[in-house]
Amino acid sequence: MNPINYFTSPTNPSQRQYEALKAYYVDGLSTKEASKRYNFKPAYFKKLKFNFLSALKNNQNPFFQIKKPGPKKRSTESDVIQKIIALRKKNHSITDIKVILESLKKSLSLDTIDSILKDEGFAPLPKRTRMQRLEAAIPEKIEPPQSVPLNIIDEEFSTEKGAGPLIFLPLIEQLGLIKAIQNSDYPETSVLNDISSVLSFLALKLLGNERLSHDSTWNLDRALGFFAGLNVLPKKSTLSSYSYRVNRSANRQLLLEMSKIFKDEELEKGEFNLDFKTIPHWGDASILEKNWAGSRSKSMKSILSLIVQDPSTGYLSYSDAEIRHRNQKDVVLDFVDFWKEGRGVPPKMLIFDSKFTTYKNLNELNESKDKVKFLTLRRRGKKLIKRVSEIPELNWKKIHIEGKKRKVNTIKVYEEECHIRNYTDKIRQVIIKDHGRKQPSFLITNDFNIGLKDIIKKYARRWLVEQEIAEQIAFFQLNSPSSSIVVKVDFDLTISLLAHNLYRVLSSKLPGFERCTVSTIYRNFLENGAIIKIKNNTASVLLKKKTHLPILFELPWLKEESKLSWLNLSIKFEPGTTL
Repeated sequence: MNPINYFTSPTNPSQRQYEALKAYYVDGLSTKEASKRYNFKPAYFKKLKFNFLSALKNNQNPFFQIKKPGPKKRSTESDVIQKIIALRKKNHSITDIKVILESLKKSLSLDTIDSILKDEGFAPLPKRTRMQRLEAAIPEKIEPPQSVPLNIIDEEFSTEKGAGPLIFLPLIEQLGLIKAIQNSDYPETSVLNDISSVLSFLALKLLGNERLSHDSTWNLDRALGFFAGLNVLPKKSTLSSYSYRVNRSANRQLLLEMSKIFKDEELEKGEFNLDFKTIPHWGDASILEKNWAGSRSKSMKSILSLIVQDPSTGYLSYSDAEIRHRNQKDVVLDFVDFWKEGRGVPPKMLIFDSKFTTYKNLNELNESKDKVKFLTLRRRGKKLIKRVSEIPELNWKKIHIEGKKRKVNTIKVYEEECHIRNYTDKIRQVIIKDHGRKQPSFLITNDFNIGLKDIIKKYARRWLVEQEIAEQIAFFQLNSPSSSIVVKVDFDLTISLLAHNLYRVLSSKLPGFERCTVSTIYRNFLENGAIIKIKNNTASVLLKKKTHLPILFELPWLKEESKLSWLNLSIKFEPGTTL
């Protein structure tokens, strides 16, 4: 740029304002002339003059900042500086020093720590191998404090990746889950109540934590403690011993409460997919029964659990990990009783595979007062398969099934009424062939009103429950039980079901992510850090900037301040800066 043009044709807004005011006050130009010369509207120039005179009246310089010479005074406390010096003398890196200081509630940036060390004459640490870093003198072990109920005071703390569960707090309040926990008669301790105990497990489930023994990543995290209404989460030994005290009746009561909470009357059809999940146990001294594990194609010592899914909403509606061989075939009747107790009405249709229950229990469902509908596969034998070849080809109907991922869209079906053993009434049988499998399939149901295409679609959707189980295994670590004690696994499964349903509610409110897996929702939205500021009984959560954060803030409960009655404070969320 020409030096003359810099002064005669200024482009910077502040410089134009300065030159316009100078032309008015020094050169004697009128308001109209000065505005025109420097491309201002007359009304704006009048406001500019008013602000300029106001600044002068208050002894302020509106254009030029006066820089005070001399070194800047560091605000870091002397005891913190001495701690940093002591840690460096033990060959700790600035990253190690930052972590140790944060455990002492002293938050400093890496640049500040580096600057302090340079001012104190410390040279940068030379590059070290992994073994040399491990051999560095480690300070005394930082023992996490004992978990106690949260004392609400004005304070500030941060978390690196534990902000995700906090986003569920307003939702937990709105859904009434706190009252549900209180009504479930979970045990308490002399220090921790039932709410804090259950929420401690839920916090770890929402994070996808693999085992309670992996506590080094969260036992000092204040944000996770805040989620449970504690200073920090309980230690692994406390959580492990607590789960021994939980009984099936408490889990069942919580499941009953959840059946009333997680519902969508517009979408619900009263249909349920039921399936068994084999949870293997890897201990050498396991006393568990052997169950067939389809994923491993062998029978192994394991815990047999039941998972029930509502395919219309995606919610998991029921679970039970206390199933033995002696009662395995009767769990379908237990679920019917459970659902009637929770909702006051029986399920409309149950969908399961051929080995799920007996024909005798099918007869009981059909002859019950409520006449529960069912849809299942019939076990095929040589006689049934041979009979298919005897059916004339003209009697088969062709049906087209929509679906982009289906290998075969047009199948052949044959419908008839028949008798099966231990079943007093006639049953409707639908035979399917040319559907991509070598042998025909035999569907049986006591619903004579539903259309053929709908029957096939409903059973095809049963595979959704297996997808949900696979999702549970991947994120909620169902294949890694920490114990062979069944009651602990049943409690773990119940909390997994609660966490899954919370994720489903969350994803249903995120445009474009309604059918995403839990791991995708967690990775894109919840795996995040935050600064939590508590002041005047209000917790402000400043979430770290993230690509999908604008979508997250479209959640209804993140747009406004929410009251957490059980903590006696309010919580609000704001987008923060990068930590």
